[in-house]
Amino acid sequence: MPNADVVVVGGGIVGTCTAIELQRRGRAVTVVERDEMGAGTAAGSAGYLAYDDIFPIPSPAVAAGLARMLFDKRGPLVVAPTYLPHLAGWGLRFLLAARPEAVRRAIAALAPLNRLAAHAHDDLAARAGASRYLVRESVFHVCASAKTLEMTAKLIPVLASEGFRAEAIDRDALLAAEPIVSRDVAGAVVFPDSHRCTNPGAYGAALAQHFRANGGVVLHARADAVEPFGNGWIVRAGADDVRAPRVVIAAGAWSGRLLRGLGYSVPLESARGYHLMLAQPGVAPTRTLLFEEDHFCATPMEDGLRLAGTVEFAGLDAPPNFYRSDLLYEIARKYLPQLRRDPATRWMGNRPSLPDSLPAIGELPRHPGIVVAFGHERRGLMQSAITARCVADLLEHEAPPVDLTAFRIGRF
Repeated sequence: MPNADVVVVGGGIVGTCTAIELQRRGRAVTVVERDEMGAGTAAGSAGYLAYDDIFPIPSPAVAAGLARMLFDKRGPLVVAPTYLPHLAGWGLRFLLAARPEAVRRAIAALAPLNRLAAHAHDDLAARAGASRYLVRESVFHVCASAKTLEMTAKLIPVLASEGFRAEAIDRDALLAAEPIVSRDVAGAVVFPDSHRCTNPGAYGAALAQHFRANGGVVLHARADAVEPFGNGWIVRAGADDVRAPRVVIAAGAWSGRLLRGLGYSVPLESARGYHLMLAQPGVAPTRTLLFEEDHFCATPMEDGLRLAGTVEFAGLDAPPNFYRSDLLYEIARKYLPQLRRDPATRWMGNRPSLPDSLPAIGELPRHPGIVVAFGHERRGLMQSAITARCVADLLEHEAPPVDLTAFRIGRF
């Protein structure tokens, strides 16, 4: 049975970054990942590292329109009818998290984490020789209507109070910068301090290769359980069990299954996201465009243009509903009238979602030596490097760079 200083369960972007950070601190790390390390859900993401994304999904406005959204099959958030009964408890917690005071607490928790995220990614990418995949850019949040532009612009003072820059521009300024956008828009809110990942899959692969090149061990197996073993823990992975004094559970949407075996019940759901990758899109935006009304992105990447977004709740084991991918093209044509579809590839991934839109980062209260890092939802790629620093600090008994109280698993 192999040993390690730390076992990281999950080799998605959060687990990969965590393994690299622990390795940097001199620890012998084994990653248990059933698929390819670095190729998790983030590989199919929009590639938009929105450091200004400090607003949780639950809010009074979302709660007020939730019933209408859930049953609109063309909407940005849908629930499979057969899965609706399974969401009752999660949905109640979502509504509680939508109260104004809860939203303010979530913003206050997310902002410090996000403020440190860009530097953490820059540093990690430079050490791994992967900086070429990260591009600094201004992102346009395109607003079709004047009402949406006004509402989005109202967030600018809130962002400024937390140290994030943004400004509103009118239609003429938007079209001068991105003439491919339809004239039937009102303007945009510009976020000048964002990153674009030009190939999230290749970025994750480069990080994984860096980990291996520096002596990291990857065990290709499914972790079935984490159990006490002497003064530490054993990760049960079929014939390839591995033990260590410390364990990180960073298995994304699958983390809840491991925690149940340890006696924790966590309201973790898969917020399934979709993308449509257009190899020859016929248009070439110079930056990420996010379309506010329809809640999706068009991101220029090395291999074409990626349309990504939407949230679907159907459970971890349900087959993909690729109507959600195809819908992105139909909607995108409103904003990018010269857009072409073929050839295109469709994708679905399971984003780990907790009802308050905050990740779970912290040591398990009844199991010292086990730290969790999951539930980052749409922010997984963006928050992965800073989460890794927080996890490593916890395992090294050092003070993390931000207050993690709001992210403790005991909040549920």
